Amino acid sequence: MKAFAALFLTLSSLSMSVFADKLPAELKGMAPAAKDVKPKLQPPEGFSAYDVFYGTGHRVYQCNPERTGFQHWYAVQTHMSLYPTKDRKPPYNVAGLEIGSISVAPMNGTQPDPMDVIPVMYYYPDGSWVGTSRPLATTTLEEGRAARGDANNLDDHLEPGVYRSSGGYLSHANYIVRIGTLNGAVPAADTCTAKGMIVIKPFTAFYMVYTNAEGHQQLGVEKDQWDQLVQNLKPKGPAGFP
Repeated sequence: MKAFAALFLTLSSLSMSVFADKLPAELKGMAPAAKDVKPKLQPPEGFSAYDVFYGTGHRVYQCNPERTGFQHWYAVQTHMSLYPTKDRKPPYNVAGLEIGSISVAPMNGTQPDPMDVIPVMYYYPDGSWVGTSRPLATTTLEEGRAARGDANNLDDHLEPGVYRSSGGYLSHANYIVRIGTLNGAVPAADTCTAKGMIVIKPFTAFYMVYTNAEGHQQLGVEKDQWDQLVQNLKPKGPAGFP
């Protein structure tokens, strides 16, 4: 019975991944590639992906009865751990392999205002970061989402990088595509009954990071410099032997 239950959960997980805004079923949990991004979510010509992260975490929604639309239940915070997918196979979210994170930071000075925040992606190895603004394109209103089982999933979308560190890996991120998003959907409108009440929703997604030709060139230079730095700072063995 336990074996059957485990098999059922595995198959359910695979079938759910098919419904993530029509992420190709043949991926079977593997990280998506450029060809898997819908035309409406693709960055402008001249930009291509230089990394794909897998994220697991949760989204914090705040109830605002006086507002309508996406601000009725507003996403005031995201806590997402990012995992590398390069040269790896799923499952990607292995404890101890986290390489970055996403969280929401205030960008309005010191005044508390949960309606004025911006998502920031942070890269642990070098401390670089990029902040995004509202999506340029989204699958939220895409026809057939509910029919194929996507009603409980957050949208996939394209976001521009508008704030960034002065250097480092993520300083070259011009666009970020969130794709294959599962769970985390906004709570039902009629459940927002008291100003400030909070609902937390878990979700997972892939994040594809894009740059232009100049960015790819600079990334190559920085990789060589980083590899050299790592080699120079490599701990030596007894009596100075490597």
